[in-house]
Amino acid sequence: MSSSVKLEVLIPRSLCQIECAENLIVDDEGLASFFISWEKGIVSELKPLNTEDKKPKKILFPRFVETHSHLDKSFTWKEFPNFKSNYEEALSVNLEEHITRTTKKVLDRAERSLNLALKNGYRAIRSHIDTYEAQENDIWTELFNLQKKYSPNLKLQFVALAPLEFWDSSNGEKLAKKLSVHEGILGGVVVPPFNKKEIKCLLSRMLLLADKYRLEVDLHIDESTSEPGAGIKVLLETIERLNIKVPITCSHLSNILSLRDNEIINLGRKITEKDIKVIALPLTNFWLLNRNDKSTSLNRPVAPIKQLQKSLVDVSIGSDNVQDPWFSFGNYDPFYLMTCAMPMLQLSPWERLTLSSLFLAPSRLLKLSWDGLIKKGCPADFVIVDAEKWADIFSSNLTKKVFINGELYC
Repeated sequence: MSSSVKLEVLIPRSLCQIECAENLIVDDEGLASFFISWEKGIVSELKPLNTEDKKPKKILFPRFVETHSHLDKSFTWKEFPNFKSNYEEALSVNLEEHITRTTKKVLDRAERSLNLALKNGYRAIRSHIDTYEAQENDIWTELFNLQKKYSPNLKLQFVALAPLEFWDSSNGEKLAKKLSVHEGILGGVVVPPFNKKEIKCLLSRMLLLADKYRLEVDLHIDESTSEPGAGIKVLLETIERLNIKVPITCSHLSNILSLRDNEIINLGRKITEKDIKVIALPLTNFWLLNRNDKSTSLNRPVAPIKQLQKSLVDVSIGSDNVQDPWFSFGNYDPFYLMTCAMPMLQLSPWERLTLSSLFLAPSRLLKLSWDGLIKKGCPADFVIVDAEKWADIFSSNLTKKVFINGELYC
C-alpha cells in the first residue's frame, strides 16, 4: 500500500472536526460523507463529499483504545474454567492460576493478546497485571521490555493490581519506584463488605505512595451488588482528608447503579470535582454479578454511564477480561465490545456521548498525544470497515482494514 491514500468514506460526525461544515452531508444515523487523503502517515485533506446520490460504502473510525484489560490472564479459561460463572468462584480460580504462573506464561498470553488487538484495530491498551509477593522477580522487567517492543504500533500501559496492603510494604515501594520510570500505575481492589477504618488507612498509604512517585492510581472499586457506593464514598473521604491531587481512575463502580438517580448524580458531581475518571465494564459485570442459577435477574449492576455523564464525569467503556475465569468469551476485538455493550446499556451509536465513551474518553484517560478526533493533520491511524450503516457493523461479519501511520497493517 502506498503511503499516499485517497478515499471516500463515512465518518461518525461526532468523531471528526472540519473547518467548513456547511456542505457536510450527515445521514439520520450521524454518519457524514467525506473525502479523506493522507501522506506520510498524516491526514492531508478532509472535506465534505457533496454528491448525495453517491454515499460511500465504507465507514472510517480512529483506531481504538482499550482502557481496562488483563493481558496476564487472558486465554486461561481452558486450564482454569469457572463454570459457576460468579465473582466468588472467579476469584478462587484466579488464585489457583497464580500458583502455576510463570513469567513465560504471562508473556506468551500477553503477546497473543497484543497481536490480536493490533489486528483488530487497537492503538493503545491499559492492562492490569496481578501483583503479589510470591510472583517471579523478573516479571516486571520483561513486561517493560514488551512495552518497548510494541511501542512503534501500540501504546501499552501497565497497572500493578495488588492487595492494598502490598503498597504499605517495602516491596510495594520498590515496585512503585520502578513503575515511575515506565509510566506505570498503582492498582488495587476496594470491594464491599470491608472494614471502613482499615480501608481508609490502606488507601491513604497507597495515595501517599502514588503522590511521592508521581504515579496514577486505578482501582477496581465497588464491583459488587452489596453496599452501593461504599468504596467510592470511602475513597472520596480519603482524598478530601489528605488534600492531595493524584490522578485516579475508578474501574467498575457497578453497585452505585442501585442508588437513586439523584444520589448517583450527586455522587457523580463529587467524582467530577476530584477529576476522577470512570471505566464502565459491562461484559464482565453482566456475566458475573448477581447471578442466580435458578432465576434470571433483571438487576445487572454496571456503572450508570448516563447519570455519571450528566454529572460531567468522563466515562470510558472497557472490555475487561478475555477468555479467563472472570469472563469466558471475547477476543480483543473492539467491534465485539460495541456490539455487546450498546444493546446491554441502551446506548445509541448515533449519539455523541456514546461514541465519546468508546473513542475520545479512552484517549483522554490514557493521556494519548492524539485525542481520536479525525481532522486535517491527525495521524492516519484508522480502522475502515465495509459498511453503510450501523446495522452493518453490528449484524454481519465485518471486512476491515487497519492502517497504522498511514500504512496498511492488515
